[in-house]
Amino acid sequence: MSNDTPSLPDFLEERLQEESPEGRSSLGAVWELLGGADAPATEEADPDAAWDALTEAHPELDATPANGTASGTAPQTEQTEAAPKSRRRQRPARRSRRAHSWRVAMGLAVATLVLAGGLWLWRQPVTITAPPGQQRTAALPDGSTAHLNSGTTLTYRRGFQSWPFVDAARRAVELGGEAFFEVEDGDRPFLIETASAEVAVTGTRFNVRARPGNARPENADRDGARLADPAAATEVTLVAGRVEVAARTRPERRVVLSEPGARSQVAGPDATPTPPERAAPKYALAWRNGGFAAQARPLTSVLQDLERRFDATLRLHDSVEETRAPVSLYYPEAPDLETILHDLCTARNLNYRPTSRGFELFAAPAGR
Repeated sequence: MSNDTPSLPDFLEERLQEESPEGRSSLGAVWELLGGADAPATEEADPDAAWDALTEAHPELDATPANGTASGTAPQTEQTEAAPKSRRRQRPARRSRRAHSWRVAMGLAVATLVLAGGLWLWRQPVTITAPPGQQRTAALPDGSTAHLNSGTTLTYRRGFQSWPFVDAARRAVELGGEAFFEVEDGDRPFLIETASAEVAVTGTRFNVRARPGNARPENADRDGARLADPAAATEVTLVAGRVEVAARTRPERRVVLSEPGARSQVAGPDATPTPPERAAPKYALAWRNGGFAAQARPLTSVLQDLERRFDATLRLHDSVEETRAPVSLYYPEAPDLETILHDLCTARNLNYRPTSRGFELFAAPAGR
């Protein structure tokens, strides 16, 4: 070892004596490279002295914080902490109560709106429609049945009730078009209202035809005055049972139909019903079996029925005269539209030709 290297400590010297010559040589070389080792510490560490030395080198570590609490000191007493901690708990509690009150109020408001909306929806009438070209059967709340012809609308109160669970004084329906009714017996009268009439029954089977007025231009006379249209009338044909027929605005003027096949008509909302007359029910009920019938109806009215039945557009050319002359047709089974048009034109000396949406009827050439 070099002269600058301190001599080995006694304990290390004694330890080297136990090693082989090669080991002592290696350890001596290591000692020389390390340049010696400090003597082992014999005193315990002094934390206070270490902190004093550290704060002397870095005074900012010993500065007093802005809140008056020395750095590194213990927290203040439990009494000092209790007040602000208690205040922090009280404020969220008040907010929680206010939030709960708002939630309750909003819940009540939503429930009220839902209830009012539900009652409004419930009060809306039930509407059943058979579009042109189709027929439909409606099962009514009391067990009665209404068979709707093409182009017909039936409307009634939900459940035949004034309010939920409160029955109305009568079972009332509104009809626009044509329908065959099979009414169940009941304590409350069954009433059918049309644009021009009221039909009151308690249990029976009958047909009601209530088509709207004819708005075709050819229904005007040569001076432009609008002619009365029989299609706007309500026609009731009894099959079985008993019905009472009256004008809508004059219910005191009633006609009773009690014989099968009896018929009465009401021309308008203030007109007097015609006395009961015998009629062939097959004309009124042909549509029930898919057939088609018209008994002494104006040509324009028949064409309207055909439009509804077959969902087609039928036009009358200006060359056609006597558009209101009565027409009678009867087909007990389902015919096609061109078959009916062929027969109609043959009876009225007319021709027909196809258009983009249906057919047009025009006068046949002279001398045909």
